[in-house]
Amino acid sequence: MMLVTGTTSAVGNAVLKELLARKIPVRAFVRKPSVAEKLEAQGVEAFLGDMTERESVQKALQGIESVYLISPLTAHLLATEQLWAEEARKAGVRYLVKQSEIGADPQSLSPLLHYHGRAEDAIRTSGVPYTILRTLYFMQNFAPMYAHSISSRGMIYAPLANARISYVDARDVGAVAAHLLTEEGYQYQEYEVTGPEALSCVQLAEIFSTVLDVPVRYTAISDEDAQQALLKRYPAWTAHAVITLLQFYRQGGGASVTRVIEDVTARKPCTVVTYLTEHVQAFQTV
Repeated sequence: MMLVTGTTSAVGNAVLKELLARKIPVRAFVRKPSVAEKLEAQGVEAFLGDMTERESVQKALQGIESVYLISPLTAHLLATEQLWAEEARKAGVRYLVKQSEIGADPQSLSPLLHYHGRAEDAIRTSGVPYTILRTLYFMQNFAPMYAHSISSRGMIYAPLANARISYVDARDVGAVAAHLLTEEGYQYQEYEVTGPEALSCVQLAEIFSTVLDVPVRYTAISDEDAQQALLKRYPAWTAHAVITLLQFYRQGGGASVTRVIEDVTARKPCTVVTYLTEHVQAFQTV
């Protein structure tokens, strides 16, 4: 049986769907009973627990052969993944796929990239066969980040200057993850998953304008203004982690384009145009 954490995230949900389509027995680690109930109705075995508690992790890993590990974007991320690496080894887990971030580095000044870099090291040295799957800015983040300002003012605001980012559809990441989990030949490999093109925010605004058939413009804002906006939605650590990740993108860290999606899944990655066309209603004035 396989276990997937972070199942309420865009990628976690996509991984579950891919595994269910393959008729793979899967256990989802969740915190809320309401989420567990919905997953059970889909044929998923739900485990209610807390990813940061050792006893919870031990119980969840009983009878599990493979794990897809996604951790919440919190100050507990590093300690959580160190715990999971340790307990996966004790439980005899045969394979662990860790979702990480492009730019992960124990020396990074970004707390998120620093934590992911150290967590990768913990997994490499755990003794559990592993694969590391690094991602970046998901297209699914367009709506929470930009929908309100686009629908109300026709504007995109971000502290990204002229940086280019190869935005990726979380569904494509989920498809890659399912291949890693269910097929041979991927152990001890590290992959960086990107979308098919690196776009500036000006180009992104032009695509929004075309798809929505209304003018959309981009204005660069300061890190300070962006952080104040994020603090209205997230705890201080998380807001700071996002800002420093965007700083990494602003320095060119999100501009690489890889062929991992094509090479692993043999399908073309979703483009921003396709994604926005499918989700156009989220950005239209209500």
